[in-house]
Amino acid sequence: MSDVRLRARTVSEIVDAAFALYRRDAGQYILIMAVCSVPRLVAQLLWQRPPSDFMAHPEAALTTLAIALVSAFTFTVGDAAIMKYGAEVYLGQPADSAQTVRAVIPKVVLILFAGFLKGLLYFVGFLCLIVGMAYVAARFFALTQVIVLEDAGLDDAFARSSELSSGRKRHILNTLLLVYIIYWLLSLCVVVLGGFAQSTVVTIVLGTVFSIVAYPIIALAGMVLYYDCRIRNEGYDIEHMAAAMDRPPAPAAT
Repeated sequence: MSDVRLRARTVSEIVDAAFALYRRDAGQYILIMAVCSVPRLVAQLLWQRPPSDFMAHPEAALTTLAIALVSAFTFTVGDAAIMKYGAEVYLGQPADSAQTVRAVIPKVVLILFAGFLKGLLYFVGFLCLIVGMAYVAARFFALTQVIVLEDAGLDDAFARSSELSSGRKRHILNTLLLVYIIYWLLSLCVVVLGGFAQSTVVTIVLGTVFSIVAYPIIALAGMVLYYDCRIRNEGYDIEHMAAAMDRPPAPAAT
């Protein structure tokens, strides 16, 4: 069993901890992603049309846009809920998937807006070639984590992520690169299977199932990376241990 104690980790250990947390509660993470992904899947299968239909049927473009917006909302709920649920398990706290989803829903619009602003910064970074995009990815890696786990506002999320990434950008980039390479390699298998099927419906279903099963690893790795930076910059592991010792013991069962 992999070590999932709260401590500073190397790049590979962060990814390993994400897999260990996933294995420990795989059913909960899959359930969260399924609840957030199935509505998008149904909408895609029933209403989405290929871009070639947009000229003949202008309403198809509006339908596709509506599906994209709904998908962004529900996917963000899943991403945020997995981070919060995983953080509670990682910190040794009680975790409840339904309560976690309810807790993150009010933060989704803020997370999406932060992501939109980060996308604009990515565009500016693109003008500075790969180096600029990598800098944006590293500096603002923890926007969702800070909003969800620290209940921060927009300005605080950007400032806090910048603070956490100070002096750690290579470590952050190497971690993100490793986990996304693993995800992309696994997704290639789905692309190949979809190609053999030669069916748009099968391809959409396979892609959704893959996302439901595999994406939690990325969310969990991002959460562990966030705490790793807090431990390295702030000694959060010691702070958490001291707080746990100060808490009164749970009452004995009668």
